[in-house]
Amino acid sequence: MATFTIDDQEYDTEKLTNVQKRIVGLYQEAVKRESTALTDLELARACRIELGRKLREEIIDSQEKGDG
Repeated sequence: MATFTIDDQEYDTEKLTNVQKRIVGLYQEAVKRESTALTDLELARACRIELGRKLREEIIDSQEKGDG
């Protein structure tokens, strides 16, 4: 018996129609993609911040000092 849980409520997929099973599958895929997107966004932000620091350190500050 396959089950899935939404909001702490467990449902039996054998009692669902094919359309309802498809909706559950799409919902689960959306949750998975949302989680991945948030992780990707956090990584992209961290990269941008670190590259911004390097940009300031290696280029902007260097040119202001007359090194570049």
